[in-house]
Amino acid sequence: MKRMIPITLILLALLAGCKEETADLPAPVEITAEAAGFYCQMALIEHDGPKAQIHLDGMPAPLFFSQVRDALAYLHMPEQSHAVTAAYVQDMTGATWETPGAWITAQAGYFVIGSDRMGGMQAPEFVPFATPEAAGAFATVYGGHVRAFDDIRARDLVTPAPAAPGADADPDMADRLRRLSSTGDGS
Repeated sequence: MKRMIPITLILLALLAGCKEETADLPAPVEITAEAAGFYCQMALIEHDGPKAQIHLDGMPAPLFFSQVRDALAYLHMPEQSHAVTAAYVQDMTGATWETPGAWITAQAGYFVIGSDRMGGMQAPEFVPFATPEAAGAFATVYGGHVRAFDDIRARDLVTPAPAAPGADADPDMADRLRRLSSTGDGS
């Protein structure tokens, strides 16, 4: 019996520590008309698709992102000015592109990468879901593959996604880019 008391006290202390961590997590902030994307500085409500927010230690308001992919890239940056205290993405389970879903922690999310759905800035998006099943159902309809947050690497975020099937490449643009790169001076 005497041996059980120290073990019980240690377990209670560990549980109390976990409770404090959860209590310290800042709550997600709802998007208002004034909310602007961190990188683009454009009004978030003008863009469809899932959004993200990152809370930083010592900052009064979160950074908002017009695209989830941008927020994930921010989280993977090697240097940041403030410690990240929380990151949230909008769960697209049962949601529409025009009315994204409830906030979930980014770390709990499952992301569809490489679908034919573009994000708020009309760029490839990492579409977030609360469960792997919901993400898989989306990928079945819109293409792409599912990854858990911990399986997303920095290179996944900076590598251009392949063009959606059936997307027409602009041959004129490709020719102009080829000519620009061959001159070396851009003129």
